[in-house]
Amino acid sequence: MKARLITRFIVTIALGLTLFSSCWPTDQTGFLVVAPVKFVMAPVSSTKTFWVKTSGNWYVEQVGHEDWCTIYPDKGVPGDTQVTLRVTPLPGNEPRMAIFLIKSTTGIEKTLTVEQNNSDAALFYLEFFGNIDPSFNVDPFDVDPIKLLVNTNAPDWIFSVSEGAKKWLFAEKDKDTLVISVADVDRPTGREGTVTVSAGGSITSTLSLRQAGLHDFGAPTRNFTLGIPGVADSDVAFSYIYTRARITMLLLWGSWCGDCTAFMPEVKKLYDEFSPHGFKIYGAAMEIEGREQEYFDYIAGNGLEDTEGWINRPIFNPVEARKVNAFSRLFYGDALLTGEVMNFVPAFIFVDGGGHVRKVYVNNYRLYENEAAVRSLYYNMKTYLSRQLQCCGG
Repeated sequence: MKARLITRFIVTIALGLTLFSSCWPTDQTGFLVVAPVKFVMAPVSSTKTFWVKTSGNWYVEQVGHEDWCTIYPDKGVPGDTQVTLRVTPLPGNEPRMAIFLIKSTTGIEKTLTVEQNNSDAALFYLEFFGNIDPSFNVDPFDVDPIKLLVNTNAPDWIFSVSEGAKKWLFAEKDKDTLVISVADVDRPTGREGTVTVSAGGSITSTLSLRQAGLHDFGAPTRNFTLGIPGVADSDVAFSYIYTRARITMLLLWGSWCGDCTAFMPEVKKLYDEFSPHGFKIYGAAMEIEGREQEYFDYIAGNGLEDTEGWINRPIFNPVEARKVNAFSRLFYGDALLTGEVMNFVPAFIFVDGGGHVRKVYVNNYRLYENEAAVRSLYYNMKTYLSRQLQCCGG
């Protein structure tokens, strides 16, 4: 009996000591540190980092729904965690604020505030080295890449090409340089596009590019060399003619074309009148393969053999390609293929001594058995040449 009483006494004391020790505070204290706890952000898109140090698991709750400000990661485990804070560009002049509660499973929480305002907007810049003209006029073909150094103190910059120009206008970013490439034009008329550079999401600079069409005033023409099949040393470059003239007519025609032959006497009149004043003609005849002799007979029968200031050279193609071929595309691009341009011959392209387009007559002419149309076109060209060559009374 005595032994049992002693055992109960010992057990009672042990239980009492256990209960007593459970009420005694330990030296293990939970903690949560967020540094820093406040950010004042510029009006551009930007990124900042902060640290979360905690003895327990933690997570983030946002007060409100400010989707312009995001935090990643938004939860973590005990230890030190670097957290990334991102903001989008400020849309206007009014400041805005986002508030986040960072909570630990130990029961501690901290408040993080993010303010974005427009006070530092004037401190940010975006410019191109050399303070360049934002407008570019480029040739129809063989355009060298345009390289522009971008200067900005915003976190980063991106670019975009206007929607309607993406098939021919291209841009890429090469470190701190914007490289713009332009495809050869594929039509007689010009086209326009823009490249916009954005820094920080709120600072922009736009470059405008206009590419001259193949028939636009001042556009360079492509050089070419044609010869007479079977005739040695008959090759003549277009540039050989126009560099020796004040004004040269590039005559695109065909001996099978009624509208062309109907106007040929008027072309001869223009040549006779203006050739003493620096006017020359290069005729490129779109002829039909297999009918070569018909062309040569036409030349001989109409007195169109070479002179010092007027040459004609044939280009023989299958009948289905007499208008749309490698040569015609030099001056019409793909417009003849797409049906955008229906007429090709006759066409009259006047160029200066540098080979640049000064005037074009490329309408869908109806000259065959139409004397009024022939007279109107002839006097129009005569007036033009008179003014350009300052002779002959107009």
